[in-house]
Amino acid sequence: MLAADRQRRILELVEANGSVLVSDLVNELEVSRMTINRDLGHLAGTGAVTKVYGGAMSRSKPDAPSPHDCLMCGTEIGSRTTMTLVNDNGTQSQACCPHCGLMLLSQHSDVTAALAQDFIGGQMVNIRSATFLVAPDVTVCCVPTVLCFEERGDAERFSRGFGGRLTTWEEAQVDVRDHMTLMKEGTEA
Repeated sequence: MLAADRQRRILELVEANGSVLVSDLVNELEVSRMTINRDLGHLAGTGAVTKVYGGAMSRSKPDAPSPHDCLMCGTEIGSRTTMTLVNDNGTQSQACCPHCGLMLLSQHSDVTAALAQDFIGGQMVNIRSATFLVAPDVTVCCVPTVLCFEERGDAERFSRGFGGRLTTWEEAQVDVRDHMTLMKEGTEA
């Protein structure tokens, strides 16, 4: 298959699904990861897709009432903490931070990909491979603050300076849910 044909097929899959994973493209197109990464790099260079860790996503705006407001808390979405959920129908939902993104994720069963912004480098990373820092001694957005790091070493160094607990996304989701339950019980008492 020619590069142009592969790239056309990748664009079709991104348009149909909102995002694609490198591993899925390797299986679909029967080529190496390196070939897929070169194709994604080319497509990102032309502005056709946004290349993210582990795949690519549509360059279209998230499917939300306002592209600048978090779907969970209504806060304006800033930089360095954004989390994006891609639903099985291809729509994208954005949250202001991993705290809100993990809450949204727990409410939606149709999410096919979840990407969070690396707090240090700013690139979007698949939450499955990321390390999260819960409740550091710094409030960046929502409470408890949850930060995403692509590299565990970056999270460890940040934690040494600002505290917090290093977790996977699943553990961070439980921490946020437990914190919110305690807050709710405290206001009802």
